Amino acid sequence: MYGVSREPIGLVADSHGRTDLLLKAILLLKGMGVQSIIHLGDICDSLAPLALEDAIAVLQEHDVHAVRGNNEYAILTNHRGAHGDSLPAEVLNYLEELPYVITMGDIRFAHSAPFEWPAATSWPITDNHPLIDLEGIIDCRILFRGHSHSPSIVEMDGPGRKKIPAEAGMTMKLLRNRRYVITVGAIEEASLALFLHEDDEIQFLQL
Repeated sequence: MYGVSREPIGLVADSHGRTDLLLKAILLLKGMGVQSIIHLGDICDSLAPLALEDAIAVLQEHDVHAVRGNNEYAILTNHRGAHGDSLPAEVLNYLEELPYVITMGDIRFAHSAPFEWPAATSWPITDNHPLIDLEGIIDCRILFRGHSHSPSIVEMDGPGRKKIPAEAGMTMKLLRNRRYVITVGAIEEASLALFLHEDDEIQFLQL
C-alpha cells in the first residue's frame, strides 16, 4: 500500500527499451509540474535486455515508481537461474523488487490485471473479458494499466459496462459511483496519461 496522495500522477507504460522516449515522457510530465510518476510495466523488451541498464538508471534518477510487466517477468525467468546470471546483479535485483500491483486506497496500478501473480502481467482485459463481467473481481474503483498499447476506458455501472474511446488530448471526469479500467497506452507509440487525483480526472497525452 502506497500513501494515498491527492497530487497529480503521471502514467507511462510499455516503453520496451525506448529509453529516449521514456526520458522524453518523464521530462514532459515534470515540465507540467508532476512530481509522482508510475511506469505500468514493460520497461524493457525481453529480446533486447541490455537496454535495461539505461532504462533503470532513468527511472531511478527521476524517482519513478514501476510495476512488473510480462517482459520483466520473462527476463527474470530467462536470465536468472541454474545457468547463471547473464545480466548485472543490480539490474536483476531491481526487477525482482518490482511489485505486480501498486495500491493507493481504492486505486490499483498494474501492467494488466491487478493480481500478485505472473500470469496477471499478460492477462488481457477486453470488452467481453470475465474480469469486466464479474463486477466483484476487480476489487478497486479504478484500475490503471498498460499492456494493451491503445488508450481506452471501460466504465462499469453495476453489471453494465461501456467502452469509451480515448485518444491524445481527451480529458474525462470520472464518476464516484462508477468503476473504471483505464489503459494509458504505450510510450513506444507516444501515448501517456495524467491522473488529476484531486479532480478525479484523466487526461490522455501524446509525446
